[in-house]
Amino acid sequence: MTTDISATCLTLTSPADILAAVPYLVGFHPADSLIVVGLAQSRAKVAARWNVPMPPGTLAPLTALFQREEVSQVVVVGYGPGEAVTPAVDEATAIAAGAGVEVAEALRAHDGRYWSYVCDSATCCPPEGTPYDPRSSRVAAEATVRGLVALPDRQTLQRTIAPATGPVRLAMRRATADAIHTLRTALTTTSGGAVSAVHSVSGGAVSPMAGACGVGAGAVSDVAVPESATGVPSVSGGAVAAGACGVEARAVSVVSASDEFAGVFVAEGLARVRAALARSAAGDRLDDAEAARLGLALAVIRVRDEAWTLMDDSHIGLWKDLTRRLEPAFIPPAASLLAMAGWRAGDSTLATIALERALAIDPHYSMANLLMHALQHLLPPAVLDGRMPAPDELDAAMGEPKASWLQPLLALIEHHPEPDALQAGDLGPSAFPSDTWPSTGTPDLADEKTT
Repeated sequence: MTTDISATCLTLTSPADILAAVPYLVGFHPADSLIVVGLAQSRAKVAARWNVPMPPGTLAPLTALFQREEVSQVVVVGYGPGEAVTPAVDEATAIAAGAGVEVAEALRAHDGRYWSYVCDSATCCPPEGTPYDPRSSRVAAEATVRGLVALPDRQTLQRTIAPATGPVRLAMRRATADAIHTLRTALTTTSGGAVSAVHSVSGGAVSPMAGACGVGAGAVSDVAVPESATGVPSVSGGAVAAGACGVEARAVSVVSASDEFAGVFVAEGLARVRAALARSAAGDRLDDAEAARLGLALAVIRVRDEAWTLMDDSHIGLWKDLTRRLEPAFIPPAASLLAMAGWRAGDSTLATIALERALAIDPHYSMANLLMHALQHLLPPAVLDGRMPAPDELDAAMGEPKASWLQPLLALIEHHPEPDALQAGDLGPSAFPSDTWPSTGTPDLADEKTT
């Protein structure tokens, strides 16, 4: 989690002070982590965190980070047992040395004690370690007074965007069912609405749709060029017909739409995005029906990209709210937009957690994978400055809306029940993929904080 401390000065005079300050730099009390704090002119400019142990080479992007941020000194802190921490600390200090950056301190903290890798004096750094308590430190008190926050752990931060439960989930499930019913009705009552069959698969043969699914049953195209958005999105839990990718023998049908219908839907979706951003800026919250309709609209890449091009740090609240409330299948676009907003605000920890949420649902969601690649390589959001098109430039590049733009959305709603199938007071099993986040298979990731 990022806290802007550019105007805050905490004076650190000892290893214990460093250990007390680190949680406020990253936003939570770390465990099983490596923290690298870069300094310039004795002031912290950037802090990055990784899980430990980590694969060799994970820290390679630090060299470019040191150069970009003009780092002259680093403080390296590892949390956990020596066998997990020491190799990571050694790699970090070696990279610093190779970049001509001084290692001001390198520490390992575990079970309330710390050890220094740069001090070999038994007087001040005994072999059994030195006791410390970061929560009772002077530095912790000063940080709190100055408005800095350190949550108990990373899981606490994850819970700030955890799926809504109970009555909120029930209300959103009903609102989503209503929104889908309205869309289905519009499709079947307009001249552009039709039902087309997808051929069944038998004996392991691949259906005519398999080419759109890429290699294996998981790939999906998610790029700004609408013609490429013809494949069935990869989601777990049976929301889409696995047979379309040659995995399972079954016949399904999908609703198709005309170009004219797509034009109307996209225009309404763009208006929904702009209205939601205006509401959010005014401090208003979307009601369930509005949130559900926006969730459906964001499944269309052109609509999602409208929000991307208009991105502002102040949009974090809207995308965090939708990431919590939307039905799982519709979360990846909102979570990716939350990640982008967090990244722009310098909060790469929040960005990483939001991307973990998106990728736990759809591991092939391209926007999430693109942003995760940038975060893992410690790239600054400034890399996109001047590269993001304006909405009118998107219109010029993408052309008039086409029916194929709606295919990912239509695939998502294929098996959702009608509103009358949802019994009052009973959440029941969702037709959408379950939200299993946080994923146990998430790779080691960097959480970066800049000031």
